[in-house]
Amino acid sequence: MAEENVVSIAFADSSKAYQAFTEIKNLSTAGALQLKSGAIVVRDTEGKLSFPDGVDQVTGTGFAGGGLIGMLVGILGGPLGMLLGWGSGALIGGVLDAGRASATNEVLGEFSRALPVDSTAVIAEVVEPSELPLDDVVSKLGGTIVRRPVSEVVAELEAAEAAAEAAQAEARRVVRERKKAEYKEALEDRKAAVEKRWEELKGKFR
Repeated sequence: MAEENVVSIAFADSSKAYQAFTEIKNLSTAGALQLKSGAIVVRDTEGKLSFPDGVDQVTGTGFAGGGLIGMLVGILGGPLGMLLGWGSGALIGGVLDAGRASATNEVLGEFSRALPVDSTAVIAEVVEPSELPLDDVVSKLGGTIVRRPVSEVVAELEAAEAAAEAAQAEARRVVRERKKAEYKEALEDRKAAVEKRWEELKGKFR
């Protein structure tokens, strides 16, 4: 039975990633697997992500057009990824800060750890009747593969979305409380100034 997986194949040599992406497309054309969407993802020496190439066979657009891989790499490289410990802000010397990788982000954290600084990877959503064809490509090119079921990735993307909404709500609450505190402080200052001025005026008429 064919399995639908998200795979990340990392290489120290960026040219190998481009070669692997081409070979995955060829495997898809030959029917050895189905490439639904995929991208070449580069993490630079500062931990930032870029996406020089991608394809989405489901939406018929570039991989950033709203497909699963577009959402995945968008979260890993965006503000939410940094907030939850997957992005460049969580990288210290090229290693993900393990203290920030909780059980709730196990899958996404694994994909982030699989793409250390100064490396290039192919991240793809594939349907695999067998894992052997893709494993052979990875072995031949000297890559490192992480493979997780699409269902697990989708579940964590949903959890990440919920976390983002909770974080946004908390941020709004903090801003409201801060504004209230600032307004109260400003009001007290204004009252004190009025009282001081009133005392000064009373002194003049004594």
